[in-house]
Amino acid sequence: METICSQTGICALTNFFCFVYDFQTLITGAVAICVAIFAGIPVWRQLRDTNLQTRISHRETLTNLLRDALRRYEKVDQSISKPLSIAADVTRHPDGESIEIDAHDAHHLDQMFHGVLDWYLTVLVDTEHGEIEACKAELKTALGTLCATLQDAHWADHNEQQDEDHNIPDDEWVKIIARCAAAKIEVSQRVNEVDKAYEALRADQDKWIQSLRGQIAKLDLQIAEPR
Repeated sequence: METICSQTGICALTNFFCFVYDFQTLITGAVAICVAIFAGIPVWRQLRDTNLQTRISHRETLTNLLRDALRRYEKVDQSISKPLSIAADVTRHPDGESIEIDAHDAHHLDQMFHGVLDWYLTVLVDTEHGEIEACKAELKTALGTLCATLQDAHWADHNEQQDEDHNIPDDEWVKIIARCAAAKIEVSQRVNEVDKAYEALRADQDKWIQSLRGQIAKLDLQIAEPR
């Protein structure tokens, strides 16, 4: 073939074959590329469709997370808002100054706060991301301290030194009375600690909600892109 192509005056058909012979490697490569492209089109379409389905599935997961989080956080707020509001009314003046709680209000608040968020802070512990769990732990501690202080603030007023259930020595009773008086003053501070812990929790809950909404909005744009 090389000898024929070197001769002059050969026909056009021979010229074509000579061209093919001279550039056969390049032509073979080009043909292989074209075949690969045509063969790859269905695969590319399948990958594109699979990616779209993955994004749609991920969006549904995020939507479910958002819906569950909104319901959970609404229930948390409904559970603790009223006790906190009542506690603020009986432990602070309208100008914000702390006031001493009386035994009746202390007993009432003790009942309201006792186990108020156990379903969320204990049963659902370690079910959310780290920042929220840290705030939940802080709120649980603050609530425990508040309840202990409230119990101290009313116990001596609602119990006797000596009765069918108690026979408390005088020195111990003096300590209980003193602790009761101190606790009535401390309750306002404990309520404030719970309030701050809950506000911190709400801030992190709001951040998580906004994060989910942002991720969903981004996926919506990707899903809506022309194909």
